[in-house]
Amino acid sequence: MKRSRAALAWRPRLGLRARFLLSILALVMVLLGGFIYAVSEFLDVLEDDMIHGGLARDVAHVSALYHRDPSLLNVPEPGLRVFVVERGETAELPASLAHLKAGHFREVRLPDAQYEYGATRRDIGDTSLYILRDLSPEERLEKELIALAWIVGLGSLFLAVLLALWLSHLVVRPVREFAARVAEIVPGQARPALRSGTGDRQLDVIVEAFVGVLDRFDTFVAREQAFTEDASHELRTPLATITSSIDLIAKDPALGVKTRTRLVRAQQAAARMQELIDSLLLLARAEAGHGYRTAVGPVVREAIAMQRQAGSGDDQALSTPDIRFEMAEERYVPVPASMLLSLVNNLLRNAVEHARSARIDIRLDRERLCITDHGSGMAPAVMSRVFDRRFRGESSRGHGLGLYLVKRICEHLGWTVDVQSTPGVGTSFDLTFADALPSSVVVGHR
Repeated sequence: MKRSRAALAWRPRLGLRARFLLSILALVMVLLGGFIYAVSEFLDVLEDDMIHGGLARDVAHVSALYHRDPSLLNVPEPGLRVFVVERGETAELPASLAHLKAGHFREVRLPDAQYEYGATRRDIGDTSLYILRDLSPEERLEKELIALAWIVGLGSLFLAVLLALWLSHLVVRPVREFAARVAEIVPGQARPALRSGTGDRQLDVIVEAFVGVLDRFDTFVAREQAFTEDASHELRTPLATITSSIDLIAKDPALGVKTRTRLVRAQQAAARMQELIDSLLLLARAEAGHGYRTAVGPVVREAIAMQRQAGSGDDQALSTPDIRFEMAEERYVPVPASMLLSLVNNLLRNAVEHARSARIDIRLDRERLCITDHGSGMAPAVMSRVFDRRFRGESSRGHGLGLYLVKRICEHLGWTVDVQSTPGVGTSFDLTFADALPSSVVVGHR
């Protein structure tokens, strides 16, 4: 079983057109082989009939001349040679005729001849007549017929290749046209007409099945998008109530230190929830890149402040390590500040969790944002799944959604996020921005 699977994996995959061509060429080769075999058999039969028939006529003619006057045999005839010897004497005969029996036919070659001769022997009394007919006309005819057979065969093969190419083009053309229409599909936009007739019943069945799958996908995506948007809208009102209530309670001067610390954490949780809701809403609406111009530097500083504030309480497990931010050049991106903050904050929160008490370095230039922690690092098995949904490492205290959301946002924006990690040394996340702002971006801070 293992060998068969390996063989199947190694076997090259042929396209529909290639399989069609090979099928037709295989059929043509079989027919061509049969044609050549038939021509060869026909030539053998024709040659045998011509040689035997001609020699039979020559034997009758020579025998008649010998009975009339033996001296007449000394007059040469075109293509005919006669040896007259006493029966049993072979010394004067060519070596190829020495063992020829009476009444038998044989093809022989004489030392002074370019072509073969058809030879037979006729005994008359004590005399043996060796009659030889030149086979050059038959051999020339045979060569001409063989050459004609090759011309016909190669010409048929060439025409078969042209016919196969033309037929394969006709067969594959509807598939290519359908593939071109499918390639024009853009998520979120009206689909091109896919149900237009392809001219092929079997392909129309595939088209209908594919369109049905797309319709179900569109329905599912629309339902999920509507749910995300509605849930985000509905959560905003109670979240705003919670935030305002916490702010009012925090103004009470009679609160103790522990109570005020807990309120700060509640404020941070509400801010994080607001950040997540805004990101989900923007992803649902696909609004990134439409009228936004956000500076990255201030957003990074805000995320750093949020992490420092989160580690300022009495829970030492949340203590924030030393975070150093270096900005070589400011960068503006066509992204809402809330979405960018969610992205940076999730990366920074992950760095804080893994850095423990080690330092975190953040560097921003025109091309990328790099967040590096000098903590425990990640094993290769963990690093390969770090962006998977609901995946949690050993030291993770979240729900496995932060880095998954980072990946989703980057895919949505056309950005890339790469991770490099060495166990015991640290982890680095490189966020590479798109090359330039889209032409539709409205200049103005947001």
